[in-house]
Amino acid sequence: MSRLTRRAFGSAVVALTAGTVLASCGAKSGSDGGGSGGGAGAGLRIGSTVVPQSWDPAQIGAANYVPYGQAVYDSLIRRTLEDEYVPMLATAWEFSDDNLTITLTLRDDVTFSDGAALDAEAVKANFEHFAQAAGPLGNQLVGLSKVEVLGTHELSATFDAPIPDLEYNLSDAAGRMASPASLGEESLKTVPVGSGPYVMDETTSVQGSTYTLNAREDYWEPDLQKFDQVIFSIYSDETGLLNALKSGQVDVGNLTQQDNIDNASASGLEIHNAAVPISWVGLALYDRDGTMVPELASPLVRQAIAHAIDSEAINQAAYNGAGVPNRQLLNPSSEAYDESLNSIYPYDPERARELLAEAGHPDGFTLPMPAATGLLVPAAQTGIEQGLAEVGITVDWTTIPSQQLYSEMQAGKYAAAFVIFGSVPTEWSVVQDYLAENAAWNPFKTSDPELQELIDAIPSASPEEQTGLFAQINEWEVESAWFIPWYWAEENFAQASDTVTVEVQPRNNVPFVYNYAPAS
Repeated sequence: MSRLTRRAFGSAVVALTAGTVLASCGAKSGSDGGGSGGGAGAGLRIGSTVVPQSWDPAQIGAANYVPYGQAVYDSLIRRTLEDEYVPMLATAWEFSDDNLTITLTLRDDVTFSDGAALDAEAVKANFEHFAQAAGPLGNQLVGLSKVEVLGTHELSATFDAPIPDLEYNLSDAAGRMASPASLGEESLKTVPVGSGPYVMDETTSVQGSTYTLNAREDYWEPDLQKFDQVIFSIYSDETGLLNALKSGQVDVGNLTQQDNIDNASASGLEIHNAAVPISWVGLALYDRDGTMVPELASPLVRQAIAHAIDSEAINQAAYNGAGVPNRQLLNPSSEAYDESLNSIYPYDPERARELLAEAGHPDGFTLPMPAATGLLVPAAQTGIEQGLAEVGITVDWTTIPSQQLYSEMQAGKYAAAFVIFGSVPTEWSVVQDYLAENAAWNPFKTSDPELQELIDAIPSASPEEQTGLFAQINEWEVESAWFIPWYWAEENFAQASDTVTVEVQPRNNVPFVYNYAPAS
């Protein structure tokens, strides 16, 4: 098997016991979706503040959204707790010598929850749908030029250029398969139709609020289907989720605010987080061409913003000092991570004012930003507002529910925003998710010739050359200040250990749906 070397930083992350969100799923109630599938006869109750905006596999997204997709849609390749790639819907795969084509052999005993069979034509339809859907992870199949059906259960996909993370992508969003009949249908936004372990009970599910998931009968891999029923409850903020955890209404939940984490721990809940940093807290300055806020087109202005905010004071006030200082998009376990870059923007209001004057804005300007309730805690909001005001930048806040923030950011509604973003799974995915011209988190489609030249060189480079290219990209981004990380602030998982067990998945900020099991 010939393939491009895939360097997955963070792969040394040790699997820990933890708990967080899971997902909803399936076809129409009563369509292959009883409560007596391969589950162990127990129920799993998950609390979360995150809900997908669509159940279309091309639109579900990454990170916290991964378990939603996994509960409904099997993927072509599965990533294990040991961070290895193993067969799932695909029993084998092989790369061409030039790494432009992957050939896949499929299982012949899988059906979707609407009764349709999984075959090469179904995978072809999913690949083409995913590539055309312009979803948040559309880059996972970037440059797809041809899909050929070679047999009933064999096909190949060819790309314009090698994709360094293609195996990872086919274990993630690009590899999740829906019934071909559902693709492009309006109903797929609310009722998924997959071959996964669970299906949605439409009679007891309320979109955006509560999802009841029943184990699918005759699921082809019962070892991955450990519950008869999963109830996924959504809370508008972490306070509601914390109260549900403490009162026993849910078994697990994902917490980010330090006060809530401390409260949960004091209440006897188990708290776990990743061994290697995954999530960073800081600002995203999206409008780098000055479309909405002309001043942001200058890198000097963006650097001034980085100097103006006392991130350590925010860390102490909002997170009890738990954050680890950081200025980079890449994970510390990456060979391209450069510790020296973390000192490039010390808190320095005087330097910020000098940069603003040099950029031609000595009197400052107004910066509109969203204030997402439940995500932007008051101490962080105050720190941003006061720090920028001291150098002449007035923040014009728009208060919105946190559930709206990420979809509205991707739609290009905001020039800048406070964010909590991830640095995994690989260097290439970080580049494709945040920096590429058509990246999900580059909503204004900003491009730069120097950056693009570095990106274009990566697919055909050797592993050693890739390390150097990623290091140059990392340094370029820090100096250009498209994003301004402040510190690592890990998401934590509160778990009621007497009801369920769960293990953290390397390179994802929430456990996979397969990693939960009844405590008994």
